[in-house]
Amino acid sequence: METVAVYKEEQVKVYGITEKADLALGILRFPSNKTELWGVRTSAFEDCVKRFELVTSHATDKNIIELHLLFDRKNSKKLSEKLTEWVKDEPNTEFSIKQPVDLLYLFGPHFQDRFGIVDVAFNALLQNNIDILVSGCAGTSMYFVTSQKQGSSGLKILKDTFLIPTTI
Repeated sequence: METVAVYKEEQVKVYGITEKADLALGILRFPSNKTELWGVRTSAFEDCVKRFELVTSHATDKNIIELHLLFDRKNSKKLSEKLTEWVKDEPNTEFSIKQPVDLLYLFGPHFQDRFGIVDVAFNALLQNNIDILVSGCAGTSMYFVTSQKQGSSGLKILKDTFLIPTTI
């Protein structure tokens, strides 16, 4: 016999929500059989970008990998030049950049153990017409990349949606 317990919060608690603006979102699409090549090349990105705010990837139904790179916009020219140089010699490979974009970042206690938290965040943002360009989730964090100037609105929505306990 198995016992399952469900914990439901009236208002979901998180440790914090932050927003960062004026970022660039690079999107690299390449054939999945070139994953090793692009894995090696991405290690060279350190020359162009000191730090990525978010890196996500997924495969499409056409055996294409889509890699999302979120970084400080001031580094976009350097990274774009490097990727454009590499992409021109690779068939079925393309790079595009969208800028500026904003980032919303939630961190909290063990999201993976608390069913429905991502759904709460997505629904709150989508019901308020916030464009989610890319998202990423890990055990204790959620990332939402939004269109330019939607980060501050999204931040307010998320702060109204979630409870951030404070200490006195």
